[in-house]
Amino acid sequence: MAVSRTIEWQEHEHHHHHRSNDWFWIVGTIAIVGAILTTYFGNIILALLIVFAGFTALLHGHSKPKIIDFKITRRGVQAGDSMFPYSTLESFWVIDEAVDDRIILRSKKFMMPYIVLPFDSTKTDPDEIREYLLEYLDEEEMDEPVLQRVMENLGF
Repeated sequence: MAVSRTIEWQEHEHHHHHRSNDWFWIVGTIAIVGAILTTYFGNIILALLIVFAGFTALLHGHSKPKIIDFKITRRGVQAGDSMFPYSTLESFWVIDEAVDDRIILRSKKFMMPYIVLPFDSTKTDPDEIREYLLEYLDEEEMDEPVLQRVMENLGF
């Protein structure tokens, strides 16, 4: 039996971590020291890249996460303005934990092998999501990508 309705929810794009002034000082200091060291060793391009990355991290650390609209439809899975048709996806896994609910989609694309979508199981039923996605994709147990966990632990 094909599912015909759409599952929709809204969620923050990432968890917001309160950052103290010390966090900003540490990131800024690491960026400046890294840029100075790479300049000393003659790599100006890397120094500019480090300054740019540090500046970007500081801006990101200061901004509040946006609220994104998510949809699971007959065409695919949508996160904000990005649409992931089922033809570009291989499998999925729904993680229903007390604090951190998420859907992991395995993509066929080389540069974006995993897509992680947050949801709140108190507002959106994980069994309903699982049942809907089973109509189009295989269910495969998988863990969240290591890089994503590292970035979350660093406060991004």
